[in-house]
Amino acid sequence: MIKASLPDMCSILMMGSPGIGMLEFDVSLAKDYLDGGETVIFVTMDVLPADLLAIMRNFGIKTDKLLGKKLFIIDYHSSLLGTVDERASFARSEVRPAGDIEGIMFNVAAIAGEYGKPVRIFFYTLSTLFLYNQSNVVLKFFQISSSRVRNEFGTAVFSVHDGVHDEKTVNHLMAIADGVLELKFDEDLNRRMRIRHMRGIPAANQWIPFEIRSVDTNVTNPLLEWR
Repeated sequence: MIKASLPDMCSILMMGSPGIGMLEFDVSLAKDYLDGGETVIFVTMDVLPADLLAIMRNFGIKTDKLLGKKLFIIDYHSSLLGTVDERASFARSEVRPAGDIEGIMFNVAAIAGEYGKPVRIFFYTLSTLFLYNQSNVVLKFFQISSSRVRNEFGTAVFSVHDGVHDEKTVNHLMAIADGVLELKFDEDLNRRMRIRHMRGIPAANQWIPFEIRSVDTNVTNPLLEWR
C-alpha cells in the first residue's frame, strides 16, 4: 500500500490518464490516513457511494467500523444523476448529500467542525464538474476550495483526467494547486507517477513505477503499491 507523506495544510492536484487508476490511488492514500487514525472525507463526483465503499473494502478499509466515525462521504454524484435512492441506505451522518458545488464545501466545514481538524479530503473528479458547469465556475470552485483547505481544514487531493481539458485550463489548475502529482502510462503501458512540483519542497521530478496488484498470492483483491 502507498504510505502517504503529503504536506499538511495544502491542496494537491492529481492528474492522470484515463484508466490509470486515480480512484484506486485515492483510496490507497485514504487507507493510509485512516490507519493512522485521521479523518477522511471523500467527495464523490464520478462514482456512487456504494461503489466507492466496495472499492474501499477491496483495499482492506473496514468501512462498517469507520463510516460515520472517521470516514465520511459527500455525495454530489447522485444529484447529477437526479436520484436520491442511493442515499436511502446510508445514515445522513455517513453519506451527506450535496445538491450543488456550494454544498460540497459546506459539508466539508460541517464535518471538520463536528469531528475535528485536520481532515484529509479527496475530490473525485474535477473533470466531472467541467462536464456540468462552465470552466470559470469550476476554476473558481477549485481556487476557493484550495484556499479554504490550506487555511482551515488540512489536506485535499483533487483528481482531474489528463488529456481531456484544454491547456489553458490545466495550467490554471496547476497554478492554483500547492502541488501536482502526475500518473501516466509509458509506451509499454506500465504505470508511472511523479511529483511535478510541491510548493516550498524540493521535488525530484522523477517518474516512478507503480502497479495495481495483489501483494499476497492468496488474496485476489487488488492493492495499489509502489514497486
